[in-house]
Amino acid sequence: MTDTHQLPAQLPAQLSADDRRIPDRFEPSKVEAFRYVSRFVDLGTGHAELRYALDGLEFVERLAFPVPAAGVTPARAAVTMRLLDHLWLVAGLSYYKLAAPPAVKVEAGEFHRDDIDLHRLLLRRGLGEFCFVNGLEPELTPSYEFSELSLHPAPVTSLHGDRGPLVPVGGGKDSCVTIEALRNEGMRPTLITVRRFPIIADVIAASGLEDLHVERTLDPAVRILNQRGALNGHVPATAIVSFAALMVAAMHGFDSVVMSNERSASEGNVTYRNVDINHQWSKSDEAESAIAAAVGRITTELAWFSLLRPLSELHISRLFADRCARYFDSFSSCNRSQVIDGSQRVGRWCGRCPKCQFVYLALAPVMPRGQLAAVFGEDLFVTSPVAGFWSLLGLADWKPFECVGESLECRVALSMLIDAPAWAGHGVLTALAAEVRSAGRWPDGHDVADVFTPGPAPAIPTPYAHVLKTLDTGAAH
Repeated sequence: MTDTHQLPAQLPAQLSADDRRIPDRFEPSKVEAFRYVSRFVDLGTGHAELRYALDGLEFVERLAFPVPAAGVTPARAAVTMRLLDHLWLVAGLSYYKLAAPPAVKVEAGEFHRDDIDLHRLLLRRGLGEFCFVNGLEPELTPSYEFSELSLHPAPVTSLHGDRGPLVPVGGGKDSCVTIEALRNEGMRPTLITVRRFPIIADVIAASGLEDLHVERTLDPAVRILNQRGALNGHVPATAIVSFAALMVAAMHGFDSVVMSNERSASEGNVTYRNVDINHQWSKSDEAESAIAAAVGRITTELAWFSLLRPLSELHISRLFADRCARYFDSFSSCNRSQVIDGSQRVGRWCGRCPKCQFVYLALAPVMPRGQLAAVFGEDLFVTSPVAGFWSLLGLADWKPFECVGESLECRVALSMLIDAPAWAGHGVLTALAAEVRSAGRWPDGHDVADVFTPGPAPAIPTPYAHVLKTLDTGAAH
């Protein structure tokens, strides 16, 4: 792996879309190889460029990292550069997917096969939904050509990370629970975002904590190619955010990057040609284990893990309702609040998408009905399409391709609502409950207990192992 961290003066400027003579009609099937061309970062300015190509058609992605005023020590620089290699490889999937060619060529740097295998996995499993949507084979397995290291580089030591945890924030309830769990232990985490929308800024303001930001700018040719025949679909975005946050943690001396991925993220959405397709795969336990192993090969002095891994989404919702009132007026999980085109962006909740429906269903049993109405402004059980709740409850062919909870915990939430005096006699809930019972899928007491019983979390480091238990014990249920 490279130890170069200065941006060469001779590096050419980013080409405009017109300069590259993008064809009027792009034909993915004619592309033979995806090429990882080069990657650079200037640790003095934080400017980074990631270069790729589909055969001869080149792309440049730009990032702006926050840099510490005191500079980056040699040990931290070494870790940052090795993390940059991983960011380069995983961010490249945003360009690989335009054609999904049968060959991948890594034209710069040297890599151990274990690290390339991580990125084979991120491509194969992280592009599952992309394959489903585009009618491709469920798992892509392109050939990889790269310069191979026979031995792993030695892990870097002497980072002297003393700034505590760095927490990525996306604007939703899960990261709010992580923040308050750490705060409850007397920690003062620093927050980080990769791209920032108004709704995320509101959550950060509500937290009252310091924050850092990475600006990521995709090559504009991607949007043009999508209009001219390129393939499109979901990429493992959480893995991209993770490596960007890890780079910031290394540069600034944080001892950990604390994610907010829950156990529910490991459940898939649909079985496609005998393969489980999971919209949230890069948030799953499988992905976490693989990425954590790669980070551990770079340094043992920077932890990357999910604090919420033992918990279901419904359990997290209860903690949010009990302990996160400061965010009730600012948080949002609706993807339409974070679309690039500001003219298409909603303020907080669209009230119609699966994300809005799931969060409403998950909060309804654990939040006073009046407070829920204040958050959403309407009763989504009445105003939102009932077919969406069918899908969430496991009554449709597949679970929505969104970051939503397990079908079982959605049914548990429904069972709690049916028994709640505040929701007694609600016509839509009564009808949904009848459908679930008719399908023989009504949850029993064991199911309810399982949803609220934390699972194992061996990846959570010792200093953080008791944090969730303390928060949960202190919550007023």
